[in-house]
Amino acid sequence: MISDVSKDNKEHASGPPGTVEQSRFPVQRFSLIAAILSTLLIRIAGRTSFVILGFYLGERFASATLVALVLEAFYITELLLSPVVGSLSDHAGRRPFLLFSPIMATIATLCFLLASRLYPHPNVHVLNVHLVLLLVIILFGRLLEGATTGMNVPATLGYLTDITIGSERLRMRAVTAFEVVTVGAIGLAIPFAGKVSSTLDTWGFLVVAALYMLALLIIFLGVRESVEIQERTTSRRSFLEGFKVLRYRRISTFLPAWFSVNALVGAWAVLITIMLAYPKHAAALRHPGQLLYGGFSKMESSLWVGGFALLFLCGMGIWMLFVARFRRSTVMLIGLVGLGIAISALTVINGLGETMGDVVPDQSTVVLILLGIVALGVLLLSGFTPVALMQMSAIAESMRGKRGAVMGLYSVVLAIGQLIGTSLGGLFVDWHGFYGLMQFSLLMGVCSFLSVLYMRYHRDDLLQPPKKGLLSK
Repeated sequence: MISDVSKDNKEHASGPPGTVEQSRFPVQRFSLIAAILSTLLIRIAGRTSFVILGFYLGERFASATLVALVLEAFYITELLLSPVVGSLSDHAGRRPFLLFSPIMATIATLCFLLASRLYPHPNVHVLNVHLVLLLVIILFGRLLEGATTGMNVPATLGYLTDITIGSERLRMRAVTAFEVVTVGAIGLAIPFAGKVSSTLDTWGFLVVAALYMLALLIIFLGVRESVEIQERTTSRRSFLEGFKVLRYRRISTFLPAWFSVNALVGAWAVLITIMLAYPKHAAALRHPGQLLYGGFSKMESSLWVGGFALLFLCGMGIWMLFVARFRRSTVMLIGLVGLGIAISALTVINGLGETMGDVVPDQSTVVLILLGIVALGVLLLSGFTPVALMQMSAIAESMRGKRGAVMGLYSVVLAIGQLIGTSLGGLFVDWHGFYGLMQFSLLMGVCSFLSVLYMRYHRDDLLQPPKKGLLSK
């Protein structure tokens, strides 16, 4: 994805003195690879920690609500820190936050290990000092893990924005790689975590800590600072700068599109798996006549959702090859058209019968054709997320001294979008089953479509890089 960095460096070298091409921070292949690889390791380690901790809590606490509250505390510090760290990294530099994030994550992991070894079989039926201490240690660790993401993501995205200034092609490769490792790490981590947990039990947290330390080593050796000292001293602002950038029109009018797609992706990733595996006899009582509402095994539902997730990742790689030929808003609109195609085909499939036995073999050809149409829609939609991230990077590039503050919004919108999307999508599912999820998806698609049209009308997707480089005032 980033193999042509040297070629891009040569293109940069032709720029006039004083421009970003002559910056003392040229794009370096090793720095990009180090940043992306460390992100991959941190994501795998974080998901592995989540799975091991989930197994530990789930086996000992009967209350699913309590377990969920402890695990989801992660988002509190992530949402609070992301915009603040993004702003602070604009003058303190990206590297300190990149280095500190795996250190904090390691401390969090050791907290989980300590809690699980101190209380391997806690008495969860009696509220006492030991139970409170156990929950406090785990809660503290989850808050630290959230802080890790709140530091790493805005600093990484700010770093990628800094070192790809002036190269749209390289930026597309960098942000696509970031998206791929972010999503792909979850798929890699789940079977890996299952194996670690089944073999080592909670001692598996030591494996997680080792992954974080490896990420720290890669950052220390491979990632150079991208914020120049002069830029740091001329861009000191309030730590609330990450929230203040929301008042800029280009940001406030584009965020609905970014938010809506993240809400949709969050709802699909969580709810479709649950719906497919819902017991068919109960599903028929609640929403009869829906093929995709209940009746599939857990393995079948996981394979179907995993297959389309893999297709989505492949689609991002395909889009990367020729996306630079299109306006960013054009790619987003094509992606939203793909969403409409997928929604239409899934809606038709859902109405073919009550169970798979009703559609096979008489309508098997129709199902295959419709699944092919769904796959086409997913491939088209896959171009939206990396190009949307490119748009955020372009906005950040046009706002010198606020790049990290702008990119800090990524984690905020991603987390809030997926949380709200899952919650609202769940209400639609309760109301109308799989059709309800499709109606929710259509609503989110329309919101995103209007936001992209506004951006296109005002030509915000044609932002040009600043004429002066990192060292200019």
